[in-house]
Amino acid sequence: MLALGGIFGDVTTAADAAAALEGLGRGSVDLVVLDLSPPGQEGQKLLAEIHASPQWRDLPVVVLSGHTDAAAVVESYELGANCFVRKPTSVGEWAGTVRAIEQFWVRRTSPQGGGPAESVFQLPLGATATSVRDARATIRRLLEGWGLGSLAETAELCTSEIATNAVIHAHSPVLLTASRTADGVRIEVQDEAPGGITAGSLDNSGETGRGLALVDTLSASWGVDQQDEGKTVWFELHDARPGG
Repeated sequence: MLALGGIFGDVTTAADAAAALEGLGRGSVDLVVLDLSPPGQEGQKLLAEIHASPQWRDLPVVVLSGHTDAAAVVESYELGANCFVRKPTSVGEWAGTVRAIEQFWVRRTSPQGGGPAESVFQLPLGATATSVRDARATIRRLLEGWGLGSLAETAELCTSEIATNAVIHAHSPVLLTASRTADGVRIEVQDEAPGGITAGSLDNSGETGRGLALVDTLSASWGVDQQDEGKTVWFELHDARPGG
């Protein structure tokens, strides 16, 4: 399953926190993927212990959880997580979930990227109409949990537009990523359909490009990054409040 998401390497599993700590003690660990579902204290204590240890605190930790409410996401970052990914609800979503982890790893190790943002949330979604609703609702809850409630409505609207574009026009599974920036938030939607897209105009009577025109109007910046197998449409919002 990891190979489907583009990750190749040696994988070791641990049944509980004690086994995980024993594995970490043997060294040669590059990435920890920690499943916090079902919710409980053992996984949270392990996350906190990794973050508090001088030996392991720089080790990247990706949290998998079936709970995507803002409180769960924020608590994970407070305990030392580097990336939060929603745990798949079906077998068909596993490849997208692994791709989310792979994208986090690429961002972290890219010399151009300089490491990941302080807070990164990734949500793999299927090519269904409900995916747009899930993306919109999740972004609102997430930003409110991050203390960026003033941006939530605009972020929800822009996310809806680019997620709809991916689901309807690309007919593709979607990877939703939200990253905190120094002055706000960056939101990305990755699909598996290559090709450029352009913004139309808000008074355009047709559907093509009108949603992106709205994103262009409301966001601080936006763009399209091409990949070998698809593209990423992104936008950034800035918090204009004092100290934001």
